[in-house]
Amino acid sequence: MLELSHINKELLYKVLATPSFSEKELRLQEFLMEYASQKDYECSIDDKGNIYMAKGKLSDGCFYPCVTAHMDTVQDSQVVFIDKDEHLPLITESREDGKHIIYTEGFGLGGDDKAGIVIALSIMDNTPICKAVFFVEEEIGCRGSSNCELPWFKDAGYIMAFDSPEGNCASWSCNGERLFDRSFYETHLEVLGEKFGLTKFVAHPYTDAYILRMDTCLACMNFGAGYYLYHTLNEYVVPEEMDNATAMGLYLIDRLGYKEYVLPFCPRYRLNEEDKDSEWFRNKFKQ
Repeated sequence: MLELSHINKELLYKVLATPSFSEKELRLQEFLMEYASQKDYECSIDDKGNIYMAKGKLSDGCFYPCVTAHMDTVQDSQVVFIDKDEHLPLITESREDGKHIIYTEGFGLGGDDKAGIVIALSIMDNTPICKAVFFVEEEIGCRGSSNCELPWFKDAGYIMAFDSPEGNCASWSCNGERLFDRSFYETHLEVLGEKFGLTKFVAHPYTDAYILRMDTCLACMNFGAGYYLYHTLNEYVVPEEMDNATAMGLYLIDRLGYKEYVLPFCPRYRLNEEDKDSEWFRNKFKQ
């Protein structure tokens, strides 16, 4: 039996069963706005279609933790379900290791990045003060994040994205830009290996975390969302790994607090061979 500690199973299945494709994110937009209304979260949508949520009130001198994921998928076979206003037929199977997988038969689930949406909402639900932003059109050039409302981030202290594959995987850079520095990693992130099994940091390509890192100058993180074989028809998610990512996000909020973490290098501080932090990351994670 599937048992989760931090993710509501009804939320899990509702999000995963909602079809989405780039430039056709309406069903998820409607779901997110309705969900925010039910939870009494502040919620707005911009002209591009990005959705912004906020929960709780800040004390003077404090900043919001901010979580993010994107609404679109690359799975064009979901378009027919969008047009017919139908949900995806999900299949859940147990594995020998005690974990489960959720997938669809014959076409891609779109766990990239619906799994990230589930994690971000679950963090919102389990912490008293938080912001969340959900972007459209990440898969076709980060168009949503590139056209977001930057003033909305003025009271955000740091950003956690959940758009990395697998469970034991995270970004230390995106598109050649560091998301955080060595000191931030050693002080706040290194402990995640022992506590949550996160030991694999890699250099990832273009993602929303890269856009936000450049445009806000805040420390950004991009963690595994528990999806596998992404961008293929055999894509699946491991809900226990999603639950672990949610617990890790909550732990980090408790650890980082309601402070602002601005990095000393920005904008567009390029990774290069002379940069000692970059060399350290490459050697540590063999990237």
